[in-house]
Amino acid sequence: MRHGVRLRLLAVLVALVCNGVLAAQSFDFARDRQPIISLDGSWRFHPGDSPIVNGIPLWADPAFDDSAWPTLHSDRSWSDQGYPNLGGFAWYRFKVIIPAGQGPTSILLAPILTSYRVFVDGRPEGGLGIISNVIPSALITYQEYPLTLTPASAPRTLQIAIRVWHAPIWAGYVGGGTSRGGNLAGDPALLAAEKVHHQVARNIRYVDAYSWSITAALVGLAILGLFLIRPAEREFLWFAIILLAQSADSALFIAEQAFFWPSVPVNDLVDGALMAIYIAAAFYFFSRVLQVKAGWLGRFLLILLAASPFASVLYWPQWASPAASAATQLLLQLPAVAWILALLIQRTFRGNPDARLLLVPTLLDLGYYFADNLAILLDQAGLIHNPRILEAPLPLPPFTVHLGTILHLVFLLALLIFLIRRFALARQREQRLQGEFEAARQVQLVLLPDQQEQCPGFHVESFYRPADEVGGDFFQQIADPKCGILIVIGDVSGKGLSAAMIVSVLVGAIRTEAAHGVSPAGLLKCLNDRLIGRPHGGFVTCLAAFISNDGELTLANAGHLSPYLNGQELSTPSSLPLGIVERPEFNEITLQIDPGDRLTFLSDGVVEAYSSSGELFGFDRTCAISTQSAHDIAHAAQQFGQQDDITVLTVQFAPVEALHA
Repeated sequence: MRHGVRLRLLAVLVALVCNGVLAAQSFDFARDRQPIISLDGSWRFHPGDSPIVNGIPLWADPAFDDSAWPTLHSDRSWSDQGYPNLGGFAWYRFKVIIPAGQGPTSILLAPILTSYRVFVDGRPEGGLGIISNVIPSALITYQEYPLTLTPASAPRTLQIAIRVWHAPIWAGYVGGGTSRGGNLAGDPALLAAEKVHHQVARNIRYVDAYSWSITAALVGLAILGLFLIRPAEREFLWFAIILLAQSADSALFIAEQAFFWPSVPVNDLVDGALMAIYIAAAFYFFSRVLQVKAGWLGRFLLILLAASPFASVLYWPQWASPAASAATQLLLQLPAVAWILALLIQRTFRGNPDARLLLVPTLLDLGYYFADNLAILLDQAGLIHNPRILEAPLPLPPFTVHLGTILHLVFLLALLIFLIRRFALARQREQRLQGEFEAARQVQLVLLPDQQEQCPGFHVESFYRPADEVGGDFFQQIADPKCGILIVIGDVSGKGLSAAMIVSVLVGAIRTEAAHGVSPAGLLKCLNDRLIGRPHGGFVTCLAAFISNDGELTLANAGHLSPYLNGQELSTPSSLPLGIVERPEFNEITLQIDPGDRLTFLSDGVVEAYSSSGELFGFDRTCAISTQSAHDIAHAAQQFGQQDDITVLTVQFAPVEALHA
């Protein structure tokens, strides 16, 4: 018996527990619904502005009879519902019924173009945007406005009136009033959360443009750094400007879409300027990499580009409609773009590998910009519908990506591949040139006289330090059979391999003529004959001196620095440098030097050394140290600030008899 009672009690407890669990798992739409309703639907509408009665707009008065007003859908602009090209003021009205017991209530309004003010039962509750035709703007954000602040003790019907200002300047270009759904009324906390959801969804929609803007800016700055390292390669500069202009334009686009649109005329002007800079940089970039000089045509195209930003805001002073302004801007940009594409196509058919690589990405990137804008203009003309189809985001889970961003990335990839290839080829050329420079340097070292080649009766010391791998300075010391010595020192204009090759020619000629016992003036004439007609396009300064075994010094100078004798500069008649005229006259001077006298010959690399502050080493310092050794003189100029090749040669006369004494 007791056992049976226990079983019945257990069954009752189980039933009670099960009923409680089942009740907890049940949800009732009528009882558990969230206190929020949609306001999307038909709203009363009237164009124009309300009369003012007792300081209050009549159409905001809840007692006003709006039954004669037509209704419009709240998720479409009035331009799409029978009021095309309507600008200025217009009003919307609708009612919100609040039941008894309803807590504080607000409304959440979707973006309304271009500006508006909200009235609740005739009471102004706020608004958004500037009511101005000079600087039209609209914030593309969902906004919350209070309806009631305390719980309702009895049912209430609130009249909502919205006064909309649509700038007439945009009337024929952008639909006015409400244009999207998502209007809600209900609990303020829930509406605030919904507003955040809209903001997050909006930001995610343009996350690809945001990412592209950052990527283009970082890569552009990196390429600009390469240009600063290698300023001779201006294609780096134009590439950097292309990317930085696209980055800035993308950032402006994000700001317009996420915060305010239609943009104020200043934004249109900035956008037009950025596009003009982008196209101009592309014009210079392709002109350089494809080695084409546009000449007067290029200057004309750049003038059109410079005018295009101003054409984009012709609607501002009402000289043209927004559509006509945009069309004029595109027409001014189109010739430069057509020139770029025509050049790429031409070079592609000629087999240019750079053109083949860049043609399709450039065509897609620039073509998308024109196609997108053309679609909008054709829509304004009534020729097509859905003008923003090219701007529709494509699914790329977990995000979406716009076609324009994809084409930007393809263009960037092609340019990076091009520059990497170009950099690799340049590096190969540099390595080849470096090998050639090293070979030329070794040749120069062979051609320069050996320090150990001393002539009896003369103590010769020399020092040679080129500014680059190979230099344009040269000198020779050649003894003759009668114990005399020929000294030749010179400087070839220019640097690098061309100067080194001229040095090789001159040294060979000097040694050949010296074997024939030619005089200093005769030697200079022979060297001049070798240089006349050569395509090196420069000249050579040269000084030739012969010292006999008894100390007789004969000098001839062709535009070179005069030597120093015992610390004093010798006055020598100077002629034009070699290689300028065909038959120059070279005058000689002769003087006697004594045993122990020191002659110092040098190149202008000593005198023209200058410090970091821009101070020249100069003739006074050179004269002051001219009695020192060749190494000390050259070292002093180096320490001061070497800018050119430095050559110093000193000769001390010590006759054979003096040596044996």
